[in-house]
Amino acid sequence: MDERRFSAILEIKVSGLVEAYMDSTKASLEDALKTIYGSKLYKTLEREETKVWHFSSALLLDCIMQEL
Repeated sequence: MDERRFSAILEIKVSGLVEAYMDSTKASLEDALKTIYGSKLYKTLEREETKVWHFSSALLLDCIMQEL
């Protein structure tokens, strides 16, 4: 997959994850962004070859909650 297309997909996935995290934890947008962008999950998610971007927002949320 080309980098531009993957970047667009990643943006959508992260947006869904941030929203799910905020709903689940009642965190502010700023706190949710700090948590997600600072996570090991995000470092894995941003690498296309891991295929983690295929996961649903619910599964990504479960992964981030387990990490925390």
